[in-house]
Order: sequence, then C-alpha cells, then structure tokens
Amino acid sequence: MANDQFTLFDDSVGLSDKESTGLTLVSRLGQRLTKAQQTFNRLVKKIEALRSELERETRRLDDALAYYGTHLHPRRRRQTELRKGFVRALAAFLDDKRVKGKKDRSMLCEIIAEQLEEILAAEGSLLEDDLRALFERVNGRSFEEAQHEEFEAACDEIAAAFDDLGINIDLSDIKPGMSDEAMAAKAAEMMNRFREQAEEGRESPAQSRRKTPRQLQKEERERVAEELRKKTVATIYKQLARVLHPDLELDAQLKKQKEALMQQLTVAYRNSDMHTLLRLEMEWIQREEGNVERLTDEKLAIYNETLKEQVQDLEQELHQLPLHPRYQPIVDADGPFNIVVRTDGPAEARALDEFNAKMEAHLGDLQLSSGATLLKAVLRSRRAEARTRKWQFRDDPF
Repeated sequence: MANDQFTLFDDSVGLSDKESTGLTLVSRLGQRLTKAQQTFNRLVKKIEALRSELERETRRLDDALAYYGTHLHPRRRRQTELRKGFVRALAAFLDDKRVKGKKDRSMLCEIIAEQLEEILAAEGSLLEDDLRALFERVNGRSFEEAQHEEFEAACDEIAAAFDDLGINIDLSDIKPGMSDEAMAAKAAEMMNRFREQAEEGRESPAQSRRKTPRQLQKEERERVAEELRKKTVATIYKQLARVLHPDLELDAQLKKQKEALMQQLTVAYRNSDMHTLLRLEMEWIQREEGNVERLTDEKLAIYNETLKEQVQDLEQELHQLPLHPRYQPIVDADGPFNIVVRTDGPAEARALDEFNAKMEAHLGDLQLSSGATLLKAVLRSRRAEARTRKWQFRDDPF
C-alpha cells in the first residue's frame, strides 16, 4: 500500500511531517484533527490492541492445551488408575479382622471415600460396578442418590447467588447427565439473562424520572445515527460489490480471493451485519492502492459507533475465551462464577510425577504381607492429624 494513501480522510485531513500507517488519521500541517477523527483513531488503536491481546491469549491457551494433551493427560490417566488400584487395595481391609475398632474402620472408610471423590472428579462418574458398590458401602447411600443430591445442592447454590443479585434464573430445565453442549448453551443463556436484568436495573431509575432536554437531544441524535447506519449498510455493500465482484477479475488468484470476500459480503448484507461490512471495507482500503473515499464527520461518526460496538464485542470475546469448551481440560471452577486457568504445565507435570510415584509405593506396600500393619499406622496418624486440626480451630466460629 502506498504511503500517501489516506482513504478515510475528509478535506481537512492530509499529509503531515509524520507518515500515516494503517487506518490512523493524521492532520495536515497546522490543522488539528476533529473530535470525530480523534475518536476514530482511539477506537482503531483499541481494536488493534484487543485483537493482539486476543491472539496472544489464544496462543497461550492453545500452548497450554497442547502441553496438557501431550504431557499432563497421560499422567492424569495414570493417577486415576493408581487411585482405583489404591481404593481396591484398601477395600480388602474393610473385612480384615486385623483392622479392628470402630475408629479405625471409620477412618478407613473416610480415606476410601476421599479417593473415590477424586476418581469421580477426574472421570465425571464411577464407571466400574465394584467402585459404585464400594461408594455405597463407605457413604451409606447409592452413587445415584449422592449424584442427585449434589446436583440439586449445586443448582440451589447458583440460584441463591443470582437471587442475592436480584436476578431470577430458571434452572428447572438443567438435568443430570446433560451434554457439554447443552450445559454451555444454558450457561450462555444465564449470562445473557444476567446482563439483561443488570441493564434493566440501570435503566429503571432513569426511566422513572422526566428526561432532560439534553437527554432528549441525545436520544434524537442516536435515532438519526441509527437510521443513517442502516442506509450505510446498503451503501457500503454496493460500493464493495462493485470492486469485489469476481466476474470482473481476470487474475485467477485474485478471482478466488474475491469470491471468498464476496460470499462474506453477501451474507453480511443479508444479515445487516454492519461489523462485517465495515471490516471488509477497511481490509479492502488497506489492501487496494488508490481506492480513496473522503468522509464527512457525519459519516465518520457512524463508523465510530460501529467501532465502539466492535470494541465491546472484542472485550467480551477476550473475557469469554477461557470458557470455550475446547479449553475445558485446563480450566478449573473457582466458585459458581469464577474460573482458574492452569497454564504452568511443567510444574503440574512434576507434581503429578511425584504424586504417582508415592501412590505406586503405597500401593505396593499395601499388597505386602505387612500391609495391615502399615495401614493401621497410617490410620493412627490420620486420627492424630484430625485431633490436631480440631484443637487448632476449636475457637473458630466457622
């Protein structure tokens, strides 16, 4: 693209002692940019920064996901299989006469229950019949009953959290065993409802008061701008269709590119998608030398409104990026509304290696003839730790 291309400039805009790059507007020597032009520059820079940040964050999450698949997933699968072997080895002592006393058996059931919960968290369910039977034995209720109770409790917690914010959320259609896609759709619905009611809450006080002349003038300007924006959709489409139509291109490679662009353009026009139309126009302006269009401040203001919406969309996309289902393996829930992204893969791999090595050693020890003696020592140690914790927090009201 030539350095003297100023496609989006009106008559007050032109060369300065600094060259223009991209879509940044620069003033002629001795002249200042208008407010609309300054806003345009600020919004363009914000969009470019958000796009760069979105690309960086996507690469960071993709790298973490790739490391997870190559290094962490096999270790986690090994960890889960070791847990299964561990609880089965422990279960053999539930009927062993060498493990006597109510306290020892209670502590043994507690350890088994903890390991079963870890297996459940890793796999989402207890798939083996013997593990489900063991779950019922140490918990005093069936696996299905426990799952239903925990699901209901989780729904009640989420509903209570929204209720505290003054937002009504219907969770009656959330059922155990829903697919990830269905749950994601419901989560998106809940977030939309959250935003809608938050907006209603902000607007209600203003609606109850009589509007000032300045507010009425602002609403009228917004109404006129919206009408102009609708007209601009058709204008941009017609202008771009003339230069992008593939039937007018002789170069085979350019013809293929224009076919793809024309397809996007047609879909955007059909959906009144101003964002895409403006993006295509900007891309064409940047790529095609000599495609000059001078803009008035009135039309530039319409562009600015669209760019503001684009900034909001990019900010929302950046915020919601870790919530994408593809990143689910590296994302942990932190309460009903927060998440934690695990991106320190090497440290997690080292921790998993250490844990798995210890688990293998414990499993081997339990399978020896002296396993019962070792188990009793572990149970005594666990009871001592429990007494210490109880003593430390005896005055804690929580």
